[in-house]
Amino acid sequence: MRNRMNRKMLDTEVRKKPSKASKEAMMAYIFVSIPLIGYLIFGVFPIVISFCMQFTSMTGFDLSTMEWNHFENFKRVFEDPDFYLSIGVTLFISLSQFISLGVALLMSVMLSNKPFGHKLFQVIYFIPYICSSVAVSLMWMWMFDADTGIINTILEMIGGPGARVDWFQSPIAYPWMIIVAVVWHAPGYGIVMYKAALNQVNPSLYEAGDVDGVGVWKKFTHITLPAIAPTTFYLLMTGIIAGLQTFDMAKMFAGDSWLGTSGPENVGLTTVLYIYNTFHNYGELPRASVMSWVLFIIIFGISMINFKLKKKWVDE
Repeated sequence: MRNRMNRKMLDTEVRKKPSKASKEAMMAYIFVSIPLIGYLIFGVFPIVISFCMQFTSMTGFDLSTMEWNHFENFKRVFEDPDFYLSIGVTLFISLSQFISLGVALLMSVMLSNKPFGHKLFQVIYFIPYICSSVAVSLMWMWMFDADTGIINTILEMIGGPGARVDWFQSPIAYPWMIIVAVVWHAPGYGIVMYKAALNQVNPSLYEAGDVDGVGVWKKFTHITLPAIAPTTFYLLMTGIIAGLQTFDMAKMFAGDSWLGTSGPENVGLTTVLYIYNTFHNYGELPRASVMSWVLFIIIFGISMINFKLKKKWVDE
């Protein structure tokens, strides 16, 4: 009888004492909850507030003053010609991502042939990508300076004094400054990705092409491009998204203008820069929220179109 009672008491103590596995599970939940709570506070909560803010009016940055305003923010945004201008400018500057993709592919193909010093050149090509976009913008602003810039110096040497361009005052030349800066800054990442993809192409495919007497160009278009298509799709997607969210370089080229202008006739006014000017310069968060969600819908729609077209040129 006594042994039975002792055994029952021992079983009760064992059940009350948490096992090592349960302690580890509890610690795991604690550590996992830390970034999750941070994401809810700094990620999900601002998104919810931004969505609700579209339908309200408020005073400055005071959330307690939010009041329903009968879609007035949507009316102001869709009747704003500067907003449509910013979308057009953004789409035009986004073309730089396609140029960067072409440059990255060209450089990676050249490096894949392993010329002398190819590893050193790969590092050199990657350096612009890790440089601060602010520093890159300042460098190109100096190079495009109308009086002391090296670009105009070169143009003057080639075509004479009349070849100089006032880049910051020309509506045609201004957006091209941003495109040139982006194209110089962006290809490094694509070069590394393409270089890795080219190394994974099956060499027997090229050997079969040599046996069939296939030329270099046909091997590139019928073997290399299809083999690296998944990498191209990934770089294209990330590049388009980055292009539609262009802000830092556009802001640097625009300077410190409190009025929110960006170049002559606002030809450098990207959508994200316009959103920034709307809430930072004018304190109109609800209107900026509407423009942010419209930009999100545009990016989402373009991404879905790319995923639909992906099936036609990427073998999975």
